[in-house]
Amino acid sequence: MLANANLINGLILLAGMILCYLFVLIPFLIYYAIQHMRSPQLILLPEEDWDEYLTGKCRAESDWTQSNQFDAVGIYRWQQNYIIVWENESQATFFQTTLSPYGRFHSFTTIFEEDYTLVTANDREALIFPAPPGRFVQSFGVEQTSILNEKHQAVLEDLMKVKHLKLAEDFPEFEESYLAGLRQQHEFVRSVFFYPIRGIWWYHVGRRVKFNRPIDLQQVILEN
Repeated sequence: MLANANLINGLILLAGMILCYLFVLIPFLIYYAIQHMRSPQLILLPEEDWDEYLTGKCRAESDWTQSNQFDAVGIYRWQQNYIIVWENESQATFFQTTLSPYGRFHSFTTIFEEDYTLVTANDREALIFPAPPGRFVQSFGVEQTSILNEKHQAVLEDLMKVKHLKLAEDFPEFEESYLAGLRQQHEFVRSVFFYPIRGIWWYHVGRRVKFNRPIDLQQVILEN
């Protein structure tokens, strides 16, 4: 009897912990993340500190950028993350390597006319929040920068055909573009009714369903 009682108590405790995780912790983290996007700040590291990253921690990425006509823009700090940025103005594209406490992540961001943007990343977190109108986001579990770029270029070409998009002629500064994107994401998610609760689905299901899947072009035509 005592063993059964202990088992029942243990199951009740476990169920309580799961419910707290789902309905308390995740909504709180979603709310916290969105609040931090309200007034984001990037801190540009001094140029004398860049070599530690460009020729050290991110040497492989630096070599790739040099072979693909990308120029170093700068190294920024945002919260606990270090963001190393390169750009290719002729392609209106930024390439980012983000060093965070949770790992190393890459992304390509292409800017189009009329405030359209395509982002191709390699982490699930890029897919947590629903994308604002005009912002297309996809993510794949690939480590090789060249393969990630190929996936980015493939969808970029398709988007330009079906949406008749043109690359931005007035290519923005990285900091301006990055902060504007965060603020746009903040405003869009805040407009979603009960967004912290909806975040339970976004976090546990939505980002996993969309991971390793290219953008649905038919859906893009209908929604945008």
